Amino acid sequence: MTREELYEKARLLPLTPGVYIMHSKSGKVIYVGKSKALRNRVSSYFAPYADHHGKTRRMVDSVDDFEVYFTATELEALLQENQFIKQFQPRYNIKLKDGGGYPYIRMSGAAYPEFTIVYRRTETGKYFGPYSSHRVAKDILETVKKAFQLPSCGKSFPKDIGKGRPCLNYHIGRCCAPCVKGRVSAEEYSDICSRAAQLLKGDGRNLVAALEQNMNIASEGLNFELAAKLRDCIRAVKKISEKQQIVCSPNIETDFIGVYSDELGGALSLLFVRGGAIVDRENFFFGADEIISGAALVSFLQRYYTLRGYVPHRIYISASLDTAELGLLSDALSETAGYKVAAIIPERGDMHALAVRAADNAKNLLLHKRASDDKRMDFLVSIAKLLGLEVVPERIESYDISHSGGEYTSCGMIVLDHGVFARKKYRSFNIRTLSDGDDLAAMEEALTRRFAHSTDEPGWEYPDLILIDGAENQVHTAQRVLNTCGISIPVFGMIKDEHHKTRTLTDGTGEISLTTRQDAFVFMYKIQEEVHRYSLSVMDAKRRNAVRKSSLTQIKGVGEKRANDLMLRFGTLKALREAPKEELMKVKGITEPIADAITEYFGKEQNEDNNR
Repeated sequence: MTREELYEKARLLPLTPGVYIMHSKSGKVIYVGKSKALRNRVSSYFAPYADHHGKTRRMVDSVDDFEVYFTATELEALLQENQFIKQFQPRYNIKLKDGGGYPYIRMSGAAYPEFTIVYRRTETGKYFGPYSSHRVAKDILETVKKAFQLPSCGKSFPKDIGKGRPCLNYHIGRCCAPCVKGRVSAEEYSDICSRAAQLLKGDGRNLVAALEQNMNIASEGLNFELAAKLRDCIRAVKKISEKQQIVCSPNIETDFIGVYSDELGGALSLLFVRGGAIVDRENFFFGADEIISGAALVSFLQRYYTLRGYVPHRIYISASLDTAELGLLSDALSETAGYKVAAIIPERGDMHALAVRAADNAKNLLLHKRASDDKRMDFLVSIAKLLGLEVVPERIESYDISHSGGEYTSCGMIVLDHGVFARKKYRSFNIRTLSDGDDLAAMEEALTRRFAHSTDEPGWEYPDLILIDGAENQVHTAQRVLNTCGISIPVFGMIKDEHHKTRTLTDGTGEISLTTRQDAFVFMYKIQEEVHRYSLSVMDAKRRNAVRKSSLTQIKGVGEKRANDLMLRFGTLKALREAPKEELMKVKGITEPIADAITEYFGKEQNEDNNR
């Protein structure tokens, strides 16, 4: 459709709330938006007098047709818009990171509290977070456990008190050993956990003061052992608190959202303030095509907090949202949270200063990222020249075959996106058609299955360059698969020297030396090491899974299928071993007699371990 035809179609829309979906000539969804008055909003894109900025203009020029969905309210339209964005992943909408949610640290409400990392606030207990990533949550939890000598062995108390000997962590002073009967009472352990919870809330200042008071009392009472433990704990708490920069009143719990954008893209920086201290932060970067309007930010933040699963009662924003957009965002977040949430643009005071700080953080991070991206792109251009490529290799895939004595054969595929390892895009292939360690046949099967995927599937876009951990024979195998699929992609093999480092690359006909190009040598070596590491981990996981299954099939009534179902349900043998009979029976095919047999099997196994 022409722009004039699109404008006439839009003028026929009613002045009611709804969602509009823009399609390209190929029928692909390229933008999703919402409006409280569809006619006005949609027609504004195609009006003869419209003077759009660069990104919006590029989107409008790509539109061939649109469709609309009517809703009762603007809030309903926003919620529907978010569903469509998640479903279609349109090119011009600002993106949210992939993943299954955000991690929390949970402290159970039992007599002996347990600290674990979870992704949903579904059970009783205290929750801390959410944190920006599993790595951040894990690092914090490990540091807290070390500071307060909390167990990390996975034992459950009081059930495991008096069972077995204390582990090494107790002997080196890293665990208070509640597993030793009579060593730590329930009250003492609860007090230790309360201190840990205080630190997780961001209240390190008051905790240090209380610990110092107790240390002085212990020292005056000549209890030097306790005083020394409290001293070490104070040092650890201070170390953690140093990372939590105090920025405002200790009773403040909120998020500060800073936004920066220009014609080339934008960035959003979130500062998580808990107990008056910045305890974590998260950053998002938006591309040149992504439209960063006020309405787009409202939609993005609604999706973000829905995924995160927790919304503070107040959030402060640096962006220039109008009154209607702020109200809509507050209503949407209140709907998500189940309680009243206020979205505020602060105009003065500490809150304003922190919002400005978040915006400055977003700008500085974006400029730094662009400088790094430019440097990496220059390097990829030099790699393209070195290998004689027609296009710059923005997406690189590398493959390696691993097996153990010819068994458990698997292939690992790693991906570099603009020169950076994109671990979420890694893929693995369990080789199904052979088991004798034939690397060439394994590579042929893996590549055939890989290129059976369509480029429309997320994460399966075709690469600009393929690197094989192997020589000419592996390259020829890869080229044959690509020719069969009708795909033209450059393929090079990484040939190692006597030190197991990539010395040359081969396209199957000749070699390109890397000895005179230190930067290229280091780059290829990193790729070779990473794909080798990943393929080994895939193979090892396959081997360990086979061992677990074979162990379970020794139990009467458990065949390979039931063993597989049990492992899918519980994930690890440890979790399966600790599962109550009622949970075992929730697995299809596990009757009460079979559940009893499983429990008996692991009971005998535990007794044998204790008697060794």
